[in-house]
Amino acid sequence: MNHYKDRLEKIEGILFKTMPEKCSREWINESVGERTIDLNLQTADVFNAPGLDLLNRGGKRWRPLVMVLVGEAAGGSPLVYNLTPLVELPHNGSLIVDDIEDKSEERRGDKSVHLIYGDDISINAGNLMYYLPTYLIDNSALSTEKKYRVYRAYSLAMRRLHCGQGMDIQWHNNHAYIPSEKEYFQMTRFKTGCLSALAAKIAMIEAGEDEDRVNMVGNIWEDIGVGFQVLDDVMNLTKGNPGKMRGDDIVEGKKSLPMILHCALDQGSIEDVKSLFCKAFSNDPDSSQKAVEASIALFESSGSIKKAGEIGLKMLNDAKDQLRKLFPGKEAVELMIDVIDGFIDKML
Repeated sequence: MNHYKDRLEKIEGILFKTMPEKCSREWINESVGERTIDLNLQTADVFNAPGLDLLNRGGKRWRPLVMVLVGEAAGGSPLVYNLTPLVELPHNGSLIVDDIEDKSEERRGDKSVHLIYGDDISINAGNLMYYLPTYLIDNSALSTEKKYRVYRAYSLAMRRLHCGQGMDIQWHNNHAYIPSEKEYFQMTRFKTGCLSALAAKIAMIEAGEDEDRVNMVGNIWEDIGVGFQVLDDVMNLTKGNPGKMRGDDIVEGKKSLPMILHCALDQGSIEDVKSLFCKAFSNDPDSSQKAVEASIALFESSGSIKKAGEIGLKMLNDAKDQLRKLFPGKEAVELMIDVIDGFIDKML
């Protein structure tokens, strides 16, 4: 990632300016308005703490990097850097809320932040991170028309994000329900694809592109986000996701693409899969782990894990071809493709 270093350093600076380590009166006035004299700075530091904790643990920052690179490919201005928190802050906010919903104990190599700060202040911090970066739109040098277009794209993405999370929660709470492949892809477009699409759309709007081109590039990056999710599903069942145990999606009752494909390929084992998912949810760690391994063995026997990997890989390779056609000869496109290939190498 050395050739991204300068870009990532700029992005990091903007992130912590948008959600600072120590609040100032100027930041409060910018973010929540001037009639805030009675908001104590230390109080603001406390309610920002869970979000800052997670931000300080790092993360790949690939969504804001995509925004910058799409902007470069489309001939936009460096002002797009100031808008990058619009995709990174809500992503981190969604992780905080997601960990509470899933009762997850670990995130980015440390305790989930709600286990450190408590559910109440962590939920508030997660929700704040959805809304906080919108003040950057207000303070930007964008024209009134472009501000409206960015707000519209942002609002749509937030609605889609929550619809996708709602679908996912409903499915993993109901062990008896097996969604269709089409439903799965709709959920991942909502939950995972929307922020990568948003990154591309904001960059295209800032660069002055028309709505057709904005949506075209947004759709490509939505596909890429979905492709990443599919490979993430596969990695969860093969070598395991970083910082998590192999097969913890099964323990949480998540309906991943390999599981859905298996149920379509081997319908005679559906009741066995449902039973194993219930056992994996058990409070007995030994029984749970045996159910996880038995589930993975079933998926391997039908070839569903391999098939899911092939689907995810095809989505990403098709998207790379589309990017090259839309922005021929652009160095920024090759840098985007390096980002995509880097993820593929880590996941497969």
